[in-house]
Amino acid sequence: MRVVEHSSELGAWTMLFASPDPRLRGYVESYGGYREHGTAFYSRREMPGGSVVVLLNFGDPLRITDTVGDSLAFGECQGFVGALSDSYAVSETNGAQRGMHVMLTPFGARRLFGLPLHHLANRVVRLEDLLGSEIHALLHRLRETRDWAARFALLDDLLLRRLRDAKSLPRDLLWAWRQLADSQGNMPIADLAARLDCSRKHLAARFADEVGLGPKTIARIHRFQHAMGLISAADSVDWSDLALQAGYYDQAHLIREFRALAGSAPGDFLRRRLPDHGGVIGDAGR
Repeated sequence: MRVVEHSSELGAWTMLFASPDPRLRGYVESYGGYREHGTAFYSRREMPGGSVVVLLNFGDPLRITDTVGDSLAFGECQGFVGALSDSYAVSETNGAQRGMHVMLTPFGARRLFGLPLHHLANRVVRLEDLLGSEIHALLHRLRETRDWAARFALLDDLLLRRLRDAKSLPRDLLWAWRQLADSQGNMPIADLAARLDCSRKHLAARFADEVGLGPKTIARIHRFQHAMGLISAADSVDWSDLALQAGYYDQAHLIREFRALAGSAPGDFLRRRLPDHGGVIGDAGR
């Protein structure tokens, strides 16, 4: 388990990160726990990524506005699923939060929820709508369990049981997804289709149905995630050089993609970025 703590004029937060049971490899990427208070902001931009996020709220209410503009509020011991999206969402709190999150691979989410992810793409959905009302008992049990290792073990048990008998997924799509992820979004879609002996149109349709987004959009998201990682790791940023490192044609291409996916140009994104896994400040501040 890895623990990250932060305290400054921005607020105080603690983040915990843990790996799931090895038998969940390929379906669950990581577990996390968090507690924060006194933040000097109440809005965050939630960046698009290659994972399906399951968030379990143990504390004060929060509100999520998804990519398409729909807004949902979640109270104590409620949860939601944020599927793959082609732009950012917005979360709003009162400055204090505590809970857990589970980062699923798209194929883990497909098996766990038992439906093609085009039903969830660009949306935030209540967890009970996907897993049934019995999930409330687990949420209360997780909240009352004080030991973080025991909490993560409860998640292992739930996911192993639910995934054990779930329908397996097409190996060729799993392979194609890994190629896009491993190349950080820079493998040409035409090459993927050729390797799978199908047309680009056919591959795009299958991706959109099972994963929720087409392979071209998935590639954009992986490239964007790579660029964010380069920004975070750099002491100073040469935007032209970073654009080429991340696989963009030029700096103008990088700027266009950040405006589309992050809602602002790269420089503004960098100013909004919080330290120590704190996220990205939204448009509204206290």
